[in-house]
Amino acid sequence: MRILVLIAIGLLLYMIIGSFLRKQKRQQLESESPAEKMVSCQHCGLHILEQEAVQAANKFYCSASHLEADQQDK
Repeated sequence: MRILVLIAIGLLLYMIIGSFLRKQKRQQLESESPAEKMVSCQHCGLHILEQEAVQAANKFYCSASHLEADQQDK
């Protein structure tokens, strides 16, 4: 009977410590890789990374052709 109690206590400790370590690792990964900002193309509405977008007059576009098309529509 004592062996079963010791096994149960050991299993419980293993689960608690494992959960704690997984939580710490997840928090560390989240803090190391900040989310990149997404923007919407003014012409078609496609969402792209801000660093990959073409920007003109504080507006973002997914490509130079959409920038030109949006300027021609005005």
